Amino acid sequence: MVKYCDNIMKGKTLRLINFLIDTSIYFTFLGTFIMFFRNVIAVENVKWISVLFYFLYYFLFEYFKGQTLGNILTKSKVIAISENKNYFFIQILIRTIVRFIPFDIFSYLFTYRGLHDWISQTSLVKV
Repeated sequence: MVKYCDNIMKGKTLRLINFLIDTSIYFTFLGTFIMFFRNVIAVENVKWISVLFYFLYYFLFEYFKGQTLGNILTKSKVIAISENKNYFFIQILIRTIVRFIPFDIFSYLFTYRGLHDWISQTSLVKV
């Protein structure tokens, strides 16, 4: 059964916890990868590798599971809020790309649904 996160403070707190967990996991994995391949990867390529890992982390987890590791730990899930569920791939692709807009993280100061939710027509729900 899925319950929408209707309490704004609870929803923002949940999103912050998910963000902190996902960011910790991302940096741990990225740091380990870079340390393991430090003699192979040129310093100027680290930024591109980090962008690729960031994209793949969010896109693959949210598309195939509907959840990142942070969402799994907090028992929340990404869903499509549009009527047509056939475009979930496109919605998750858009959702992941919009995360690269610097204003996205600050959009939660003004609204419950962040920019990546609003543009991709997705939402985070408790499961």
